[in-house]
Amino acid sequence: MKDTLNQTGYSHEDEYFYKLNKDLIDKRREALTKEKAELEAAEKKKAHWMKCPKCGHQMNEINMSGINVDKCSHCEGIFFDNGELNTLLAAKEPASFLARLRKSF
Repeated sequence: MKDTLNQTGYSHEDEYFYKLNKDLIDKRREALTKEKAELEAAEKKKAHWMKCPKCGHQMNEINMSGINVDKCSHCEGIFFDNGELNTLLAAKEPASFLARLRKSF
């Protein structure tokens, strides 16, 4: 590249500023690309946030035995986030001897 710049009549000073400007442009382009990707991800999340996976209507959080679960306002389906079902089932299990014995098998 250095030879190409010298062959086209660029001086060392022109070459320095050319490289400096090119680096600044590349960094700015990279930052804009990252910013655009973040904005697109935010828009996608906004479009799908708290929407029912079955019918697409709005979901509301309800409290079920101390756990906030998502319930559709239209089809009334109940949906659990990761780990919520296990927490709910663990809270509902009796702590009797037979229940502990059943868990061991």
